[in-house]
Amino acid sequence: MWFVADCLPNGCFVIYRLLIFCLLSFATLAQGATVRLNDGRVLKGKVITLSGVADDPNSTDPKAGEVKVAPILLVDDGLRRTYVGKAIDVKEVIEGDDARVVRLRPWQNVAEHGGGMMSVGPSLAIEPWDKFGRRRFVMQAPDGPLSIIQGMTEITPDYVRVEGLTGARRPIQWDMRLATSSIPRDQLSAILHQLIKDDDYEGRLQIVQLYLQSERYVEAADELDKVGKDFPDREELGDNLRQLRQLSARSILREIELRQSVGQHTLVKKLLPRFPSEDVAGETLQQVREILTEYDQLEARKQLFFSKLSGEIEKLADASHQQLGKQLLEEVKTDLTYDTLNRTASFMQLVDDEAMTAERKVALAMSGWLLGSTQALDNFGVAASLMQVRNKVVEYLREDQAARRAQILHDINELEGGTPERVAEILKLIKPPEPLPEDAKKGIRFFDMHLELPAPSGPARYLVQLPPDYDPLRHYPTILTLNGHGYRPELQLDYWAGGPHPTQGRIGQAMRHGYIVIAVDWLEPHQAEYNYSLREHQAVLGSLRDAMRRFSIDTDRVFLTGHGIGGDAAWDIGLAHPDLWAGVIPFLARSEKYTPRYRDNASHVDWYFVDGELNGDNIEHNATQWDFYLRPGIPATLVEYRGRGFEPYHDEIQRLFDWMSSPGRRRRLPPAEFEVKSMRPWDNFFWWLEVEGLPERSMVAPETWPPDRGTRPTQIRGRMYETNKLGVFHQAERTTVWLSPDFVDFQQPMEIEKNGTRISPRDRNIEPDLRVMLEDARTRCDRLHPYWAKVTD
Repeated sequence: MWFVADCLPNGCFVIYRLLIFCLLSFATLAQGATVRLNDGRVLKGKVITLSGVADDPNSTDPKAGEVKVAPILLVDDGLRRTYVGKAIDVKEVIEGDDARVVRLRPWQNVAEHGGGMMSVGPSLAIEPWDKFGRRRFVMQAPDGPLSIIQGMTEITPDYVRVEGLTGARRPIQWDMRLATSSIPRDQLSAILHQLIKDDDYEGRLQIVQLYLQSERYVEAADELDKVGKDFPDREELGDNLRQLRQLSARSILREIELRQSVGQHTLVKKLLPRFPSEDVAGETLQQVREILTEYDQLEARKQLFFSKLSGEIEKLADASHQQLGKQLLEEVKTDLTYDTLNRTASFMQLVDDEAMTAERKVALAMSGWLLGSTQALDNFGVAASLMQVRNKVVEYLREDQAARRAQILHDINELEGGTPERVAEILKLIKPPEPLPEDAKKGIRFFDMHLELPAPSGPARYLVQLPPDYDPLRHYPTILTLNGHGYRPELQLDYWAGGPHPTQGRIGQAMRHGYIVIAVDWLEPHQAEYNYSLREHQAVLGSLRDAMRRFSIDTDRVFLTGHGIGGDAAWDIGLAHPDLWAGVIPFLARSEKYTPRYRDNASHVDWYFVDGELNGDNIEHNATQWDFYLRPGIPATLVEYRGRGFEPYHDEIQRLFDWMSSPGRRRRLPPAEFEVKSMRPWDNFFWWLEVEGLPERSMVAPETWPPDRGTRPTQIRGRMYETNKLGVFHQAERTTVWLSPDFVDFQQPMEIEKNGTRISPRDRNIEPDLRVMLEDARTRCDRLHPYWAKVTD
């Protein structure tokens, strides 16, 4: 037998352990800890405290319980090193994790002499793994293609250790780690069965344990079933198979609950009747029955609402009222979903009240549908006007001609329901004003979109992938992703949403978690580096705003990301406009030009960096900046993959969705006080403050970089006072302060100062302005948080 398996100290095999703690026998004690983070994430591995990212994690071995004066916590799980700031991110560290982990160590002829791998460039070819756990990896080296023979030397549930082997023309010493989940199922199975002979009962159970600890329950059950057939005298295996089926059933139930939580009800209703029942615990089956009952009740509520509303409409005495009621009924029959059913609550609570007239009841249904149930009112005249207001608002948002918009605004002001308060609620609940492309009617969820950017940028293009069961009345978290040099934007969609399936479309992680994915085609032909330019910023922000006009995007949960120079762009644009993003995820990015000078802006957004230990000199180059991000005050995570270079890092995608899906991972509310820096004229809007004419001495055009010695970014500050007062501090020529009831009270006197001088009117209160609100919703496209008024100076 040509492998080494770590086992218990006494070397004994005790079969009952197969039934306890998820089959923990024949394993190695993993020396490490469990780190619980404040955002709910859990990291496991060896824990080290560091003073900086550039510190050698192998040069220190802290004792259990030792507290070091160092701001960074590193968790090494064997596959990657995860760096977090101790002060802001870490909730608790639990030492002495006793989890026993299967480790199989195939023998390979590892290269002990030869050149060491210093940097891993883009791969040119990667052959499949053979049954001995070996493959050929071809990468681009400075002097041409470099071919390396690799072999698996350690297989664990979480990672596979891969090392360079002898036998190649140029033996290379290279220690790479891959996620076990990234090894194709058939290849991993062949390797394991070559490693462990079919007549090795204990070894075969190790394969089962490996799958089980990887949470690959289907493979574990299949393997255990084969073991049972090969060893029919082992009666205890039947109990183990039942345990596995229960674990698998609970895994399926978690998937169903995830899909339900993100609004994929059609899929959930297809999965529920197919839920396995053989050897499944009664508690699990009861949970399934409860979900089925919940859907039955929701459907019954929908049908009852339609029936009750139809009955009340028939009672309306006025023919015009009845006609309007029928229009409402037709609309809700088309658009009402389980996620919007709560809009009917006020109507359903009072529909059987005999003291109320039909007009008042229909008014509740109409206004609840347009404003939300908590804002519903029983005045039919006002409710009817709200239908007109809603239609006029949509028309306004679509209109390109200023004169026509002015007429629409006049019409809205003449309507009883056309108040700023009600229009703001309508904006939150309407569908995106621009219709979906025609292909959407065929059930297609992928779109290739084109738009015209302001001069001098010209045309732009972006791709959109919608999740299953997309509902334009539900707001979806969104990933905006930027491709790197030599890669098409379609590959960014593939990374986040999965490759296109012939019949099912994309079914990757973003689709599972209910995210919209936008891939911006932002690179010019033959562009090899990020230029930090106005055109690039406009391509990204313009594509986002155009998408917000057409697709139902949750503007509080937009994540900006990119690979390679796309990561450079994401890092820069994230700093230039920190108020737009719930989080920024740069892959393989370098901190250059404006990025180090804008780093004070980083505290206003969450960060997640992904890179490889052997991606050139990136780790060393970025270390000083990452040290800054990992200090108190900036929520940042850095992930460094061991022995890896320039590649997409599919291994990290599950953890990225754990991070993005954390309950608090949302765009920040306007802070009580902020201070940001700018060195470009277009980096001029931050939350409620917009400036123009920034001081020339601080402005540096990207094409003239580097700046003259002594050039410093200009500072822009905003502050909210408790006395309904706002203060702004900057050296720009012009100021616009945007106002919202989220942070000012329009019912009270308001004061706005610029550099200590009042710029708000003294002779009157500032009042909500419907024109400002609608123009803001039309141009900035954030219908969830429109500004209600503005003051300029």
